[in-house]
Amino acid sequence: MISVPVLKKIAVAACFQLLCNIAFTATPMAQELPRKTTRFIKPVILADYNGGSLYTNLGGLSGGDDNKPGTVFASMIQDEGYIKGNTGSAVALDYDVERLGEFTFYWIKLGREIPGKAGSTEPLDISNCNYLSFWIKGAQDVSDIKIELHQDVNGDGIFSYGLDITSYVYVNAFIGGGIISKDWSKVVIPLKAFGKITDWSKMSELVFVFENKAGLKKGLIYIDDILFGNRSEDVLSRNEDDRREIAPPDELSFKVNGISAKQCVTFSGANEIEIKSESFYQNPFLESVRFEYSADKGDSWRTIGVDYDMSGNVHKFDWEPDNSRELYNYQLRAVAVDIRGAEKATEVLIDCGVRPITDDEFLNLIEKKAFEFFKDHQDPNTGLFADTSGGGDASIASTGIGFAALCIGAERGWIDKDEARKRAITTLDTFLPRTPEEEPLAEGRFGFFYHFLRKHTAKRAGKSEISTVDTAILVCGALTAGEYFGGEVKKKAEEIYKRVEWEKFLSLEEGPWFNNFSMGWSPERGFLDSYWDFYTDESILISLLAIGSPTHPVDPEVFYTWARHSAAYETGKPFIFTWHGALFSYQYAHLWFDLRNIVDRQGVDWFENTTNATLANRQFCIDNADKFKGYGPNSWGITSMARPGGYIMHFGAPPTGSGEPQYDGTISPTGPAGSIVFTPYLATSALKYMYMTHPRLWGQYGLKDSFNLDLNWYAPTYYGIGVGMILVPVENFRTGFVWKNFMKNEYIQNSLVKAGFTGKKG
Repeated sequence: MISVPVLKKIAVAACFQLLCNIAFTATPMAQELPRKTTRFIKPVILADYNGGSLYTNLGGLSGGDDNKPGTVFASMIQDEGYIKGNTGSAVALDYDVERLGEFTFYWIKLGREIPGKAGSTEPLDISNCNYLSFWIKGAQDVSDIKIELHQDVNGDGIFSYGLDITSYVYVNAFIGGGIISKDWSKVVIPLKAFGKITDWSKMSELVFVFENKAGLKKGLIYIDDILFGNRSEDVLSRNEDDRREIAPPDELSFKVNGISAKQCVTFSGANEIEIKSESFYQNPFLESVRFEYSADKGDSWRTIGVDYDMSGNVHKFDWEPDNSRELYNYQLRAVAVDIRGAEKATEVLIDCGVRPITDDEFLNLIEKKAFEFFKDHQDPNTGLFADTSGGGDASIASTGIGFAALCIGAERGWIDKDEARKRAITTLDTFLPRTPEEEPLAEGRFGFFYHFLRKHTAKRAGKSEISTVDTAILVCGALTAGEYFGGEVKKKAEEIYKRVEWEKFLSLEEGPWFNNFSMGWSPERGFLDSYWDFYTDESILISLLAIGSPTHPVDPEVFYTWARHSAAYETGKPFIFTWHGALFSYQYAHLWFDLRNIVDRQGVDWFENTTNATLANRQFCIDNADKFKGYGPNSWGITSMARPGGYIMHFGAPPTGSGEPQYDGTISPTGPAGSIVFTPYLATSALKYMYMTHPRLWGQYGLKDSFNLDLNWYAPTYYGIGVGMILVPVENFRTGFVWKNFMKNEYIQNSLVKAGFTGKKG
């Protein structure tokens, strides 16, 4: 049976040319573009992919077509050689059009999504531009890739073939030799080539189309640095005889922190570097100037920054060199680039060492980078935090961590405290009703909320379930913000806590799940047949919050009804283990509850328990280092994480309740980061080793989620809960900040007393 998406795509393929013909013949003459440019117009940088996600620089989303027949999978690549400038990311497009006549595409929204209007985007005004350019290369020689521009005629924010306007060209007409080769090539396409566009102020999409026109079935291409710019037609001409040669930047003008730099002192901290070049008015062929550094005496160069503003002669960049690699000296140079990608570089401007990084500086670095994920991925209208850096929905767990991130950022000066407070209030209001008769904007039930919510609307995402543990993380984050900001934030945070009807998810029927919490509920399935009946830190988190509830408290016995089985790994100390043995399942409660030096009614020291589980996870990786390249004494952390086959929650190390731990050589920095309060020296050593040994593990938001050396694979996406497992534990290790604020709450203090926790004797 043919699926609906396939039928839809077949129908699109059948009428595609007809609809385009209608659009082409029914539209008036294209509006005229500027022919001669006498003033500089700053280009529109659509996508340089340096953010490590499929979001554009303008906030629009992009993605591949995964409906068969014909597919293209878009992913972020950070391998040097596959990104222009050996820095940031590029998009890799893996396409497959098996049969003659099939097609597929990679789409880029030119504007942001319109809040509350799913699938619609704001138009992009490029009426001041007259060319499109990008860098492209193939894993093999490729031709006949089509480039489409879409104009939104009716202004509804949604492009519709036949109603709106499509105009296209083929890349081979604008690239040397007509072939996309294995080397990076700069493609420059005058916008007048898209002759059917009538209004350049209402552009909606840029699309790369792959067609099987002559047996071209599969391929892989890379794209980077897409922009719209403006130059006169003689500059855009492909006539090599008319091109004016550009000059390299002026070496004598080079300055560091405002001082002419001829000899180097050791770099430390942030630095302002500066150089002069020709301007647009002196040479209109000049498109950009960039600074580069080399850590291998010029064998390879990495981009520090690119300046596309050629209206003047001076170009400045902030640069904080990586001082974690003690043996490295850095060389700097500047490069001028013309409209066609030809380059002129200076000689080496400076050759300097850096002051070695301290452990505290290193932890500050990874913590600040983790904070920036939350700063960049909060919706301004709902306050919800994205689940991943790859776009899509928000998660209430990421939002719970986001509350803590706002507090940490404000305390450390990474965000203005008043701005952080306002952001927190926006988020809190999404989970509270405006009037007693109304429901909160965020969809849920009994004070619990759906695991995933639409970021712009707070409505349930897909078939997401209402989640007890993710609601618990949300409540913990809100209470932390309430104690830190006080006043209105505290009142609203506690109101969210008071609205949670914990008893509704508690099984009170006699049987194996008596006094255990259900993991969730959905309209389609009712209460899930999965219960928190076996020890995990998630059980601790849910139980203590429910026990301490000011409005819906449960019997403290719930803390002692889930199974507690103890064992040791090899010759290590015994500990109460979780079902799958994932390291995160020993860490979640400790993000919030400070359980040091106290024991529960049965005498269990849960802080010590997690310490022993951490040591077992590390030892297991050491013992299996001969099987997997990524395992070792400074390379451990088997936990929930991304892996080459997709995200997994059930990887872990023995002992386990299942008796069959799962692992494949993939490890996550979130493992040792989340363990830093338990094993400070071992965790810090592991994090520094991963950072220093695997440069590809470092990205825009710091340490990536995971890696697998056997497969030469590094996670392309950041996950909010994973980034949080770096940010919060590291801050607790350094200052105890989140613990101090969360534990100030009177209901949290009462929960520990009711559950029977007392001071540790001896």
